[in-house]
Amino acid sequence: MSKHGDQRGEEEASSDCGQPELQDIIDQIGMGPAQIFWGILGGGVWLADGAELLLVSSVTRSLQNEWHLTPYMKGMIVSAVYLGILIGNYSSGPCSQRFGRREMIVASYSGIFLCGILSCASASAYEFLAIRFLGGIFIGVGQPAWLAISSEVTPAYWKVAMAAASQSLFVFGEMYVAFVIMMDDMTMQVLHWRLLLRFGALPSLCLATISMAYLNESPVFLAMQGRIKEARSVVESMARQNQSMPTQLSFRQPRRHMGAADASLLSQMRRQMSVVFHITYLVPTTVLIYTCFTLNLTYFGCLFAFPQVLPALMHGQAASELLVGALWELPGLALGLLLGISATRRTALKFYLSALSCFLLCFIIGVHYGESKLLKAMLLVGYYGVKCVPNIGFIVAYQMSAELYPTEARTMGSALCLAGGRLAAMLAPMVYECVVTWTGGFLPFFLAMATMCVSNLYLVDLLPETSTLRHDEVSKDDGALAQDPEKGVHVV
Repeated sequence: MSKHGDQRGEEEASSDCGQPELQDIIDQIGMGPAQIFWGILGGGVWLADGAELLLVSSVTRSLQNEWHLTPYMKGMIVSAVYLGILIGNYSSGPCSQRFGRREMIVASYSGIFLCGILSCASASAYEFLAIRFLGGIFIGVGQPAWLAISSEVTPAYWKVAMAAASQSLFVFGEMYVAFVIMMDDMTMQVLHWRLLLRFGALPSLCLATISMAYLNESPVFLAMQGRIKEARSVVESMARQNQSMPTQLSFRQPRRHMGAADASLLSQMRRQMSVVFHITYLVPTTVLIYTCFTLNLTYFGCLFAFPQVLPALMHGQAASELLVGALWELPGLALGLLLGISATRRTALKFYLSALSCFLLCFIIGVHYGESKLLKAMLLVGYYGVKCVPNIGFIVAYQMSAELYPTEARTMGSALCLAGGRLAAMLAPMVYECVVTWTGGFLPFFLAMATMCVSNLYLVDLLPETSTLRHDEVSKDDGALAQDPEKGVHVV
């Protein structure tokens, strides 16, 4: 850098001296209508996600009857959606940084609607698969963009609550689809899938239209791009909506992390991977990836399986039970938030895995021996529990993935855990269809899920208690975790 550049940088630094950080101003503004409005418009990506995933899983039986699909092809259609989401998640980061978080969310809504309409006109299974794969990419593009906005516009104390509240919109997407299916065919035996896909695309159309007009860009992103006037305008709008004007609106301009410019992308990734898979982190990383894999395989496997098995179990009430099952996810989110705040991470994980194993076994026993009223009640308890409990795991496990690693490797570690989950979601429909084909029934699939949960339960003790984990700078030589004898917590 030239001498004049150094001098200009010093002048800018001195002019920022004494001004608060942008996050401090957002903390002063507090939680209120501004964040709620953002959460509905931006967090609506979860609503669109829940609606699309349950809808595609529900109509595959109708597709199979119309196009004479093999079980593997039926599972592959849903797996293609999850593969698209995986690709969309990884492409969202650089696209959001280049074009903006808001643009990615609007593009997500628009793409989901477009693919929903196009898939109605599909003439073959391969055409339907390709369009739903593209729709999965659009779903995946919006999720990380919303997570970034949510973190950047929410006061620090409310971030976990905001994340849990926005994820609850996934449930409302499922409820909308379940209601639409009820209006079409309560038994789910003869669904008019083309009509259902049109109705399923409506939430994305509404959210896209409103977001284009009213969704604001993240002020942190605007400030990072040097668009200070626009960032200040967004902050002023937040303050007016929350009726909490801060002491001042001027803030210190965020600076790009200069360390990134000192090393190539490949060398940064190599450094982060060396920390994540260092001998100190190797076991916790492996266990946490397995935990996310088990969680997603169980949740999305059941999300695909229940629309297939409920028509035969519920005797004309399959669609209404699909709606009730979606409602049971809301208490799970509330319980996950409560345990995330009041209990240790490992205790919360053990509770979720123990409860999920018990509910899966209740469902299996109720289906296999369901002749008496008591056993039929066990079937319903198991079904509702399997819908409720996994949300505890989603909140706690993903929070642990952000707490386990030091700052320089946190993104890489979290990404690996998310990738393990996405891989499981992609495999879940195919695993279900393979198990049903090989065994001739669906109960072995639920038994396999219960077995994985029990094995995961015994591995939780290999994880450190991340809620009390303190990180210092990682040594270039070892980066090892150490035990603080006075406080009983791990430090780096």
